[in-house]
Amino acid sequence: MMQAQQLQNRIPSATESLANIHALFGSESTVGLIYDHLPEDLRRAICSAARLTKAHISMPLAEMDEVSRAKVHRAVNALFEALKPLANRPLKDFR
Repeated sequence: MMQAQQLQNRIPSATESLANIHALFGSESTVGLIYDHLPEDLRRAICSAARLTKAHISMPLAEMDEVSRAKVHRAVNALFEALKPLANRPLKDFR
């Protein structure tokens, strides 16, 4: 019983584990982690849709100000909704 309690005391909670992962990769959230690791061309498209500057393309999400993050959020959702009807269509439909 004592060993189980000691083991439980050493195992971090899910929240602590996620915080450790985010710290390891230099982001503050799961969304930040995903966004920061997108290929540059996708970040460029998102920043363009959000009408942000070129400097924002390589900027981690956590380093953006509140207004820029809100613009990224709006752009991602707008692109998602606009592209959803085109997703998973066969190539022959693209003419």
